Amino acid sequence: MFHNVRIPKENLLNRTGDITAEGTYTSAYKDLKQRLGASLGALSSGRVMIIAMSVVNLKLAVSIAIRFSATRHQFGPTDEKEIPVLEYQMQQWRLIPYLAAVYALDYFSKSLFMNFIEFHIGLIMKDKSPRQIELGREIHALSTSGKPLSSWLAQQGAQECREACGGHGYLTMNRLGDIRNDNDPNCTYEGDNNVLLQQTSNYLLSWLTARGQDSGPMTSPLGSLDYLEGYDHILRQKFTVADVHDCMDSSVPLTAYKWLVCYLLQESFQKLRDQEQSGCTEFEAKNNSQVYYCHSLAIAFIEHTVLQRYHEYVHSAETPAALQPVLQRLCSLYGLWSLHKHMAVLYQGGFVSGEKAGRLVQDAILELCSELKDDAVALVDVIAPPDFILNSPIGRADGELYKNLWSSVLQGSKVLERPSWWAEFCANKPVVGRLRSRM
Repeated sequence: MFHNVRIPKENLLNRTGDITAEGTYTSAYKDLKQRLGASLGALSSGRVMIIAMSVVNLKLAVSIAIRFSATRHQFGPTDEKEIPVLEYQMQQWRLIPYLAAVYALDYFSKSLFMNFIEFHIGLIMKDKSPRQIELGREIHALSTSGKPLSSWLAQQGAQECREACGGHGYLTMNRLGDIRNDNDPNCTYEGDNNVLLQQTSNYLLSWLTARGQDSGPMTSPLGSLDYLEGYDHILRQKFTVADVHDCMDSSVPLTAYKWLVCYLLQESFQKLRDQEQSGCTEFEAKNNSQVYYCHSLAIAFIEHTVLQRYHEYVHSAETPAALQPVLQRLCSLYGLWSLHKHMAVLYQGGFVSGEKAGRLVQDAILELCSELKDDAVALVDVIAPPDFILNSPIGRADGELYKNLWSSVLQGSKVLERPSWWAEFCANKPVVGRLRSRM
């Protein structure tokens, strides 16, 4: 469609480079990496917005499912008494970690947006300082991994919430299916999630390459790479937590994540080098180093970043003291729940050993879910939109589950009328015995 189409020079996207009247390419950025960093930063805006959109979808799904679970009574310790399904450990384990994820991701999304605004102001002011260039690269790395993390979590969370509400979750009027469907495109547009993660792993591998050069490692304006300065020391650390109570501190998963990122960075770098030494081209080496290596590295990196930011926020003096206990439990739950998905690698790399460590993490997750159960509805009330926006009968704030369901059914169009096909199927039924065989 664009074959032989001429674009006028005045319409060029030429912030980082231009063409003279004679056809010569020029750029204020002489260094190719700086030019790339300045260009990539401009692509981050859409991904930063998708992170926020995914968080909103997860907020909606979690709000509906937890409010439903707190009002839906089923079975109980005796035949005479039924209890809310949120009292069951299985329901807590299915839903409350996603509530913790909402809080952690929401803070990350808002803080990353402010980081992007800072970068955009620099673009407007034509700031070409090294810090501005590195800021663009870092935001690009965070957005290209933040989008996959948030959109996948929203996708998984919406499905889990749908199933956790049973048949009511399947009803169209309760919106959980629509929320899941609305979120699905977030996993693809502005870059397929699996492909985008390669951008982040390339950024991290470039840090390790720069570390071995005389120029020193690249800077990290937002601090997401600062802990890597202790790379060698971190790799020598081990899991030393002795009991469940100590494991419930968010510093425990933070420490483990730092080791995990360093280990996966080391393994990914070694995998690439082995591929190249075996005769593979750079393209083949990168292609053969994604699964279990670079892909996992990017996921662990962004999960650590989200956890680190939320950990600093909930322990900040600016956070009201009365709110800190519950927010800290949310932070710990998100960290341990996310970390538990990487337990195989933690054992494989030798950070943890023996069966006790795995059990401590599992027991801590369940204990945190139980402790947060009684606060779950109040925590949802903080993040849920007004009822007319949530627009889900089973998710309304008043808790009148069946009254709201019945009202919604009665308000539907023509619900008290017979369907158009009623007469054809029911009114003119054949008389029994009228149709006789002609044989």
